[in-house]
Amino acid sequence: MGDKVIVFRAPGAYAEELLVPAGAVLPKPATLDWNQAAGLMLTGVTATHALAATAVGAGDTVLIHGCAGGVGIMAIQLAAGRGATVVATASPANHTLLAELGAIPVAYGPGLADRVRAAAPGGVDAALDLVGTDEALDVSLELVADRDRIATIAGFSRGFGAGIKVLGVAPGADNGAAIRDAARLELVRLTEAGALTVHVQQTFPLAEAAAAHRLLMDGHGAGKVILVP
Repeated sequence: MGDKVIVFRAPGAYAEELLVPAGAVLPKPATLDWNQAAGLMLTGVTATHALAATAVGAGDTVLIHGCAGGVGIMAIQLAAGRGATVVATASPANHTLLAELGAIPVAYGPGLADRVRAAAPGGVDAALDLVGTDEALDVSLELVADRDRIATIAGFSRGFGAGIKVLGVAPGADNGAAIRDAARLELVRLTEAGALTVHVQQTFPLAEAAAAHRLLMDGHGAGKVILVP
């Protein structure tokens, strides 16, 4: 048997077999099973990009909206690893998990800004919007003074209008290609060292990709949804 590897980036990966360039191949962390390993790279590089774009570091308090998703769970771990305090929004059903990862969980919904203030009496230095809701952007703009330290990966139109960092593949957004590529081996290293893990919500066979997407659209679970060839 050859080396166990994972691949990123991998366009067209809804497939049983895939031809990729050698530069996209990375060692599979031995600490993860195959389903977890499949969920590491996209979430990890997205979270790394968002934290780098907002300069989150030691001593900062960062508000992260949508923390029960795959990117949010990764962002909590990476931010905590940088020495930041994380205030994480999610539904109450997911608060125990977020607290175990080192975050201060708060429920989204009416009164969110006041709950964040109570959780972070020293103030909020940066904010990551991983859901694109008006609430996430409104609260971020209310609590973070420096708009260069607010980033969204989902609220594109409002993000551009508000003058915050817009990240991803939307026209005009910062795709962070260099940051994301450089993060890949570091994510493998951190995972091997036990500093990162991947939470898998559910797996689906490839033939049931539509059902997997319906689950994602529901938006209430915690972790990654994985397609298995």
